[in-house]
Amino acid sequence: MTSGKVLVLGDDTRSFLTIVRSLGRRGIIVHAAPANFRSPALRSRYIAAIHDLPPWMGDGTEWLRAITRLLRTERYELVIPCNETMLLPLQRHRARLSQLARLAIPDDRSIAVLFDKQKTREIAQRIGVRVAAGRLARPDDNAEQVLAEFGAPVVVKPRRSYSLQNLAARGKVEIIREPAQLRQLLSKSDSRETVIEQFFSGQGVGVSVLASQGRLLQAFEHHRVREIAGASFYRRSAPITANLFRASEAIVASLEYTGLAMFEFKWNNTGSWILLEVNARPWGSMPLPVALGVDFPYRWYRLLIAGEETRAVSYRTEVYGRNLLPDLRISLMEAATRQLDPVAKAWFIVARVGELLRFLTGREVHDVLVRDDPWPGLIELLEIPRALRQRVERRLPGAVARRRRRARAQLEALRRAGSPLRVVFVCQGNICRSPFAEALVRADIAAVTIVATSAGMMPQPGRPVPALGVEAAAAHGVDLSAHHSVWLNRQMAEATSVLIVFDEIIRSAVLDRYPDLKVPIIHLGDLTELGDIADPVDGGAAAFGQVYDQIAIAVAKLTQLIRRP
Repeated sequence: MTSGKVLVLGDDTRSFLTIVRSLGRRGIIVHAAPANFRSPALRSRYIAAIHDLPPWMGDGTEWLRAITRLLRTERYELVIPCNETMLLPLQRHRARLSQLARLAIPDDRSIAVLFDKQKTREIAQRIGVRVAAGRLARPDDNAEQVLAEFGAPVVVKPRRSYSLQNLAARGKVEIIREPAQLRQLLSKSDSRETVIEQFFSGQGVGVSVLASQGRLLQAFEHHRVREIAGASFYRRSAPITANLFRASEAIVASLEYTGLAMFEFKWNNTGSWILLEVNARPWGSMPLPVALGVDFPYRWYRLLIAGEETRAVSYRTEVYGRNLLPDLRISLMEAATRQLDPVAKAWFIVARVGELLRFLTGREVHDVLVRDDPWPGLIELLEIPRALRQRVERRLPGAVARRRRRARAQLEALRRAGSPLRVVFVCQGNICRSPFAEALVRADIAAVTIVATSAGMMPQPGRPVPALGVEAAAAHGVDLSAHHSVWLNRQMAEATSVLIVFDEIIRSAVLDRYPDLKVPIIHLGDLTELGDIADPVDGGAAAFGQVYDQIAIAVAKLTQLIRRP
């Protein structure tokens, strides 16, 4: 057993939970700092304490103050971020924070190269590692020329999945087939931050590594069994492929890299292959190698804390790893996409159920549901009947009326409790729906019993309302030109009488961040018969106009219900 104390930043049921279990099984004290406080992963028996750190916002002053205080108080040996949104702030303040604890992040040069898809392409080409034909976008690119150059479909991807200035939004990879779609995407993209590549058809392969000063200490290969929309939650262990190993080894050596990384490749039946990207951080498929005895997190810990370069170990191949719930969702999506006839659908279901028998023969392991730490997996499984119950309830006759009665009863109870009523309208970014609802209440001079404000769940303060939103609001006599977004912090959430949200996504986001919140949450659309009121941010003028009309109707009903005797 090992004594030590580590802070793990994250909350997912893949890399985060795997790291927590790996270190906890070795007797290391593990603390967590999540973003989602309802994550099943936080129920792991190996988590000794959970800390609430604010997200990185603006210049990061609040985050830096909070994590500095935490590191000084707890005196951790090591801080491990499980994703880029938590890694990049650590890098930004590496000099200061590394005086308080060792940071499990790559050196600055490796981050500059491996977190930038164009620079990854350049270093790969320089040392002879295959990549798809591609280049940075150019300001004068047009759809027809790009498709003529690379063929259809073409892959358009951001240079960086995340930036420190926009940690709340992940850059999306697009596979484009039609000129009109490509034309629209190019018009909205910054050419300096956009990579265009030829599409390569093949199977996804991952080579996971632990490296020390440019030398590979361990490698593990997995193959994606299936994937949809770029995601895969079912894979199998495989022998190391010599060409892919050498490609990974060459990049590690060229950067003198130390730490964990996962190299994503694609290969096809002809034996051709390309490097897609490098995840220079903990990765989602990590539960499989750890379950097979390749304990990447603990060996990484020993390398960083004690300088111990552990020897490579062998592992079983043809063993499958499954993240059960997401894989089930992918299977359902696949069945719907194929539009199978009843007989074909039945065979499809039989085949997918038959896969589960691998678990009984020892040829399959599960990412979340494990014997020595069952609660995260059991809690995740309990989400299935809960989600089904909610779906059934929403489809039962009279569901809309019941939701309306419930919302109005909550509002009536608050009205009777006293005046004025403090209302916070909450949407995703606080740049479209919630500021408009707030402004409508403020403009209603008769609504003297309501004190209204608004906020968003996306930690990006200071953003203005889109031009289309300003125009749509102006049609209702409301000026949103001076509004700038605000993040819903705990103090604001707890100080209000009621939070009013626009859809179930926002309600879930509020409870993910503040699961112990006692303040009632009401859907604005439930006060009428509108139900969820969609986010118009990616729509055109018509979408904004329709949504703002719906909000105006619902807010009028809100003020009417609060003012009535």
